[in-house]
Amino acid sequence: MKIISYIFLLSICTASANIKSETLKQVYLDQKNNVHLVTELGHDVQITKTGNSASLKLAPDNKTVAWLVMNSWIAEGDVEPQSEELKIYQNGKTKSIKCSLFIRDYWFWLNGDQVAIDCGGQHFAGWEILYNTKTLKKIASFDEAKVPLKNRPDWSHGDE
Repeated sequence: MKIISYIFLLSICTASANIKSETLKQVYLDQKNNVHLVTELGHDVQITKTGNSASLKLAPDNKTVAWLVMNSWIAEGDVEPQSEELKIYQNGKTKSIKCSLFIRDYWFWLNGDQVAIDCGGQHFAGWEILYNTKTLKKIASFDEAKVPLKNRPDWSHGDE
């Protein structure tokens, strides 16, 4: 029995090590809304277990992954949970960005070196904030109510 447990533990550690060093081919949410990463060599590793993931995206660099963590509660007037947290997986580590009220959308910028979020309430202007994906350091931000669409920076459009 100890040998079987050791082999199982070794296979999990090996798969995690492979994920750190390999380029990702695909990411997906399973039926329970857990995040899976599939490497170019075909390793499929589940990296979440809470079942509250949504809006999963693989960055153009094929090494950075992000997803929203859905709240366990539903705001008054809404029909489903929203998210206050964006998780970012990179080089075997998961980090997060939080925003109140909600993260309404997010997108990668500069091949995945940066990530932008649209943060605010459901029915009014909020903030767009740009972060470095490695450090999570804020690079830039602006109040959507004060900056007309035509004057917004290129990164706020979400298209590279």
